[in-house]
Amino acid sequence: MNTTNPIPETINAAAMYRAPECARLFGIGLSTWWHWSKTGRARRGIKLGPKTTVWEGSYLLELKQKLISESQN
Repeated sequence: MNTTNPIPETINAAAMYRAPECARLFGIGLSTWWHWSKTGRARRGIKLGPKTTVWEGSYLLELKQKLISESQN
């Protein structure tokens, strides 16, 4: 069991999330998250450094709502 990176139960609108956390929040694989970012399904993240990209929690909440409403149509 991986206890170093627990799966967040909710998305904190004020927090920043790295790609592995985003993938877990949406129940998808890491490569799928990067594909979504590359193709525009999810917006590109904020680069903090050469190997660090983050997404705002508020955006992730918006994306989750958008995906839910798309699935209901």
